Amino acid sequence: MGTWSAEVFGNDTSCEVKEYFFEQYNLGCEVHVIASELQEKFSYSLNLAEDKNNVLFAFAYCLWETKSLDDELLKQVAQIIESGNDLNVCEQLGADQQFLDKRTTCLQKFLTKISKPRSMTKKRVKPPKQVESKYQNGSCLSFQYPNECYGGIIIIDCAFYNNRGTMRVAFTDIEQSKEPDFNDFLNARLSNFKWELVGGQAAKYAAFDDQTARISSYPFGYESAKERASFFEYNDKFFEIVGKLPTYTQCLLATVGSGVNYNLAYDDFSKSMEKTLQYWKQNISPHSEVVSKVTINELNDLLKK
Repeated sequence: MGTWSAEVFGNDTSCEVKEYFFEQYNLGCEVHVIASELQEKFSYSLNLAEDKNNVLFAFAYCLWETKSLDDELLKQVAQIIESGNDLNVCEQLGADQQFLDKRTTCLQKFLTKISKPRSMTKKRVKPPKQVESKYQNGSCLSFQYPNECYGGIIIIDCAFYNNRGTMRVAFTDIEQSKEPDFNDFLNARLSNFKWELVGGQAAKYAAFDDQTARISSYPFGYESAKERASFFEYNDKFFEIVGKLPTYTQCLLATVGSGVNYNLAYDDFSKSMEKTLQYWKQNISPHSEVVSKVTINELNDLLKK
């Protein structure tokens, strides 16, 4: 559970719950179906004392927004807040008095808000339609530095729509006189790559000892339909796509959350992660930052089964 503020949605888990709920809601799913899926999807966090409240608070908020909050869940949330249970959890996780005071205020405001039924059900928003692009997750892009040496970046996460689009990239240590090919990317190291502890819902994707891979990535994109053409035109002039990394490597580079730091805890990769991490634990040192071409090919074949 990554926490950055005392707000109800000041942590990774609560944000993930809300994001998933309204993603499905806007796709037209019935609330009771989403509720059932959420309980299964976040079962890991619901069984962790330090993360359970974050799931319940976010879930209650989503149901309140859709005028679906029942008395039983509202009573459960109220008991957690009024008994001081959530503050005890925060304190056990190392929160100081200043954080606890802010959390108290935020929780009281939250409880007051959801205790009064919303006047109107939140409207469903039609999901934006994605724009097709040759730039995809895993694409390896070569470019030239001002000193005329060539470098290489990898697209970690991208999503392009008519009126907005983002592309997050990670830098490699490629810096050479000739333009890199796909083999150069397979043999490269990621810049700002490290292993770190992960908890809460994200812990189920830990590779070893509750740790997950984390890298620093850098975003750029467009914010209007007018900017879209210029964005792709600029990319086409500056970058050359020399290949695409297979599924296994994309798992290592999976992203989630806000900011520039990203880790493996991304549900879209959960199926492949199960096989990947099993193989990783049995065959590769978890502290290795370089994965051979042979290993990548073997794991890519494994994930296709």
